[in-house]
Amino acid sequence: MQRITFVMQVKPGYEDEYVRRHQNVWPEVQADMRRAGIQSMSIYRFGQQLFLYMEVEDYARASGLLAESPDSIRWEEHMAPIMADAAGAEYDPANAYPDGLPEVYHWDSGETQ
Repeated sequence: MQRITFVMQVKPGYEDEYVRRHQNVWPEVQADMRRAGIQSMSIYRFGQQLFLYMEVEDYARASGLLAESPDSIRWEEHMAPIMADAAGAEYDPANAYPDGLPEVYHWDSGETQ
């Protein structure tokens, strides 16, 4: 299982709208994520910064499947007007799943040393 993280931004003034849209993620998109092998996904917000964390079987495969799914493409296009990329540039819905951040540290209480 891979643990993947990346950073995005919500445009100023759209913080509440971003939260509202994620309270109603389309069932078709959630089904796409399940088919793509995503086991869990969390998004955290600090001001305009968004931090996404997911656990996925194969990130490259998952991002490829989602990039080709009509429902997931439509979702990313729906989100694009209120989002920016990590550097604050325009959000590219065709690149919704960028390379993840490198993992620096992970601890799991169930691991043996």
